[in-house]
Order: sequence, then C-alpha cells, then structure tokens
Amino acid sequence: MKHRGVISWCLVAAGLVLLMAVQPYAAGYGHFRRTIFEELLMKWRDATWQHGALVPFIAGYLLWRRREEAAKLPEACSPWGMGLIFFGLFLYFAGFRANSFYCGYAGIMSLVAGAAVWLEGEVRARSRLFAWLVLGFMWPLSFLEESLGYQMRLLMVKTTGFVLNTMGVESLVAGTALQSMPNVELGRKAGDLFSVGIAAPCSGMRSLFALLVVGVLFSYFRQRAMWRRAVLFSTILPIAIVANMVRILVLIFAAMIFGQHWAIGDAEKEVSTFHELTGIVVFLVALMLLQAVSWLLNRCCDGGGGRRSKTVSRQVAAPVT
Repeated sequence: MKHRGVISWCLVAAGLVLLMAVQPYAAGYGHFRRTIFEELLMKWRDATWQHGALVPFIAGYLLWRRREEAAKLPEACSPWGMGLIFFGLFLYFAGFRANSFYCGYAGIMSLVAGAAVWLEGEVRARSRLFAWLVLGFMWPLSFLEESLGYQMRLLMVKTTGFVLNTMGVESLVAGTALQSMPNVELGRKAGDLFSVGIAAPCSGMRSLFALLVVGVLFSYFRQRAMWRRAVLFSTILPIAIVANMVRILVLIFAAMIFGQHWAIGDAEKEVSTFHELTGIVVFLVALMLLQAVSWLLNRCCDGGGGRRSKTVSRQVAAPVT
C-alpha cells in the first residue's frame, strides 16, 4: 500500500512537470508561448519575486517536518479530490486559451490540492493545508504590484513627510518626491538637505511580498492557536509600511549628515552602497515588530504570565495520584 502511494505521487509529479515545464502555455501579448516554469524563472529574477524560488523548498520542509504526524492519520481516497482535479484542469485549459499565466497558477494549485485529497483523503490533506497555502507564495502576481504600487508610493511619501514635519524637519511633498524646505536665512534652496524620490522599489512593494512569507511562517511557529496566527499575520501590511518608512527616514537623516551622494546616490550611480544596505533595515524592523505583537498577544491572552503561567496552572489543576 505504501509503495502504491509512492508510485501515485511520482505519477502526479511527472504530470506537473509536463504541465509546467514541457507544455508551452502563454506569452502575454506575444505569439511565442513560454512554459509556466520559464515564466517563473523570468519573474524570479526580479527582486520583488525572488523569494518565490525558495518557497517550494520551504513548503517541502513543512511537509517533512510533519511527516510522522501525517503518517498516523487515516488514509482513504476521497471522490472530492477528483472534483478538484477536474476543476484544476479546467482552469489550466482556460488559462491556455486565454493566454493567462494566472489561470495556470490557480490550475496547478488546484491540481496539487485535488491529488492530495484523492490519494490520501481529506484528513491527511487537511494536515498539509498550511504547506499548500505557503506554496501559493511562489507565484508572481504582478498585477498586484502594478495596481497597488503607485498607491503605496503616495502613502509612503505622505506618511514620511508627516513624520518628518512632526519631528521638526520641515519637508515638502511633491507627487512621489520628498525634499527639504528652503531656508532663506541660511541660504538653502529646496532639496539642499535631502531630496528623495520614492520610486516603485522604495514604495514597500518590493519587500511586502517577501515579508508576507516571513510573516506567515513567523505566525505559524510563534503561535499555536489559529486565531492568534491570523491576528499576527494580519499585522504584516502595516508592519511592512512602518518598516519601509523607517528605512526612508534612515536614508533621509544619512543624507542630511553625510550628504545626498553618499546616502542615496546620483544620476551617474543609481543607488549608493549605503542605499542598498538599508534594505536590511526593513526586515530587521519588521521582525522586531512581529516579535513585539506576538509578545503582546501572549501577554494579553495568557493573563500576563505567558506559557509559563499556563503550564503552572495545569500542574496545579492536575489531580494528585
């Protein structure tokens, strides 16, 4: 029975390889069709979607981590799985005809879910639901980047300008640019202290999708209750905005102290080395804020004592034998 399951999953894997890496699928507005795998490799070269190349390995680790627990669960074929498989094939074919990679992505995800339910049953498939959800982060959803990117840039400029003015650093917001106010007494023109153009990569979109992966893993491992995981994960978007704003503030203050060229760069050199290194700030700040929110959840929900108080209360309540 065990060998039959291995053979079945090998056949599923072979089918996915044929659908993703062999069958030409779509090509946007052109006539030459690329496979889904070729599209992924092309998108993963973009810094916004680089994390997608690691996601299959992360999902594989999550499956391996719970392999013993899943093996103890009952195994039984479910007809619902075949329905999901047919639905996935329909989405795949619809994407092929419509020349849309997004339908292909959804079709592959449905096929994987359907194969799990059909071969192993609903109980085992449910135990692997989280790994399947994480696998969804491997797909590059460029339409989100295009639709949300400009709004994120405007939000970042306005928020950072408000914080600077509140701190006493007079700044001027012009579109998606942020620069220092002129000072007649000191003979400074607008932008002499700093002038930052919030381009698409600096809007926070580049780090947002990677932070979603970090956030869902952090929530999964740091919290046990499902509702706590959901609450912690829901803070990723505001945390990503705050973390990116901190990075922009670091760049602005560095420009004020060490000069625009050293901190940010110029026309000849698109970005300075310091500008590149500050990308780490986003993830450091985000992790610290996630840890703080997780600590607050434990503090509020466990009565201030965390896991230790819960363990002690269980020991006290246990009957003496």
